[in-house]
Amino acid sequence: MARDLELDDLRAKMDQAISRMASKEIVVRPETIKDFCGIVQETNPVYFDLQEAKNAGFQKIPIPESYLLTLITPLSHELFTTGIGPLLGPVIRGIIHTSSVIEFLGPLHCDTPYRLELEFAGLVRKTGKMGEYFVGTFPHKVLDARDKLMAVDRHVFFLRTA
Repeated sequence: MARDLELDDLRAKMDQAISRMASKEIVVRPETIKDFCGIVQETNPVYFDLQEAKNAGFQKIPIPESYLLTLITPLSHELFTTGIGPLLGPVIRGIIHTSSVIEFLGPLHCDTPYRLELEFAGLVRKTGKMGEYFVGTFPHKVLDARDKLMAVDRHVFFLRTA
């Protein structure tokens, strides 16, 4: 099978760009979760009241699972703006987010330090009704202070070729 030099070059550029992206240290405050819950109309008292959270078995106020996308969005933004965006050049003419698969490995809590990291898990060339495109997979990870993986959101993007 012949090597796909364009694909190999794009993979190398993505690996290089993502290796330069720094992890993000975050701590979510209870006030932030209260505001978020107001926006999404979440009314479960465990997200507003520490005693309710403790009664439900939590040590601290938990972060709702629906907040994960808000938490990791800065990683995707950086990926396509200052990360790999400038490297795509004339090869890619459009980016389409196609899926997100989330896996929670433990509860996330307010007032707890977490580290957000982005990885590059692969790139393949595909052909479909719309022509040729690349499919890239980018896991977004949430790790605790001891480097324990707490959640991963695997984002898949179609990168339309020129």
